[in-house]
Amino acid sequence: MSSEEIYTISLRELEKAKIIYDRASDSLHIIIDEGEADKALLLENNIVVRIKGSRIIEIEIQDIGKMVQE
Repeated sequence: MSSEEIYTISLRELEKAKIIYDRASDSLHIIIDEGEADKALLLENNIVVRIKGSRIIEIEIQDIGKMVQE
C-alpha cells in the first residue's frame, strides 16, 4: 500500500477561481473554493497548497516578484 496522497482540482471550480495579488506580502493567491482548509502543504519554490478533504481549495505563490524577476 502506498503512502502517497492524491488531491484533486475540479475544472469547473477552476473556471470560477479568484486570483488575488497581495502586494504587502508579494504573494499570488488562486482561490478555487472558499472555506477553511483542513491542512496546508508547503511545496518547493514557496508554493503553499491548501486542502479541504481531498480537494485543493487554494494555491498561494509566495515571493512571486522574485520568481518573475529570475
